[in-house]
Amino acid sequence: MRFLTRLGSRPATHLQRNIGVEAERLRATLLLENDLFRGLGPEEMGDIAQRLPMATCRTGQVIYEPGETGEALFILKSGHIRLYRIAPDGRKLVLATLGPGTAFGDMSVLGQSMIGSFAEATEDCTICIMSRVDIEQIILEHPRVAIRMVELLSGRLREAENRLEQMAFAPVPTRLARLLLDLEQSGEVAGHSHQDLAEMIGTSRETVSRALVEFKTEGWLEIDRRCIRVLDRAALEDVAESGS
Repeated sequence: MRFLTRLGSRPATHLQRNIGVEAERLRATLLLENDLFRGLGPEEMGDIAQRLPMATCRTGQVIYEPGETGEALFILKSGHIRLYRIAPDGRKLVLATLGPGTAFGDMSVLGQSMIGSFAEATEDCTICIMSRVDIEQIILEHPRVAIRMVELLSGRLREAENRLEQMAFAPVPTRLARLLLDLEQSGEVAGHSHQDLAEMIGTSRETVSRALVEFKTEGWLEIDRRCIRVLDRAALEDVAESGS
């Protein structure tokens, strides 16, 4: 598979293979945390973990890009990945921002497609790489994994439909409020520029900046460099529901 070969050939400063006992432990932990493999016993988890290579990637590294050949599924152990496409006019359209425990990639057997899409690390990441052969063998040997796949793909389809509906019909303040609530952790939305937020909801940076200023004026937010503090979550929830 050309993609896996390309990963392995990157300089150590950009992408490093983890080997040895620690790597096996990390792989088993990664699989246990992923919804796809929950419910499997220790022996089953160990059997699966031994087959899968693990790699690290640095902030800003493109893990997948249009034109890659071969099927691969990536499971994110740590860090965050941004999936996006480039519009004909050069604008970036963010499809999703994924956190630890999620899977992404191009694999028809799972209904996963990355056609025309990029996957980029927004911070240092550790990922586990699965080929089509790996997935097919795991499905044959562990039927519970196949059941979980159907459940997860159904949930992902519902999320995609909801996102498309919001992009098509919800006003910017509603979309922005929903995004902030999704990204908020311990009262803060950190590490995202106004441009990042704009790309996630399909609008311009200027429009997002104006909406954030309005939220701040209302006393719902405090805005510092690359950090937004949520002061009134209930107010944001009201705005998020107003466009439903």
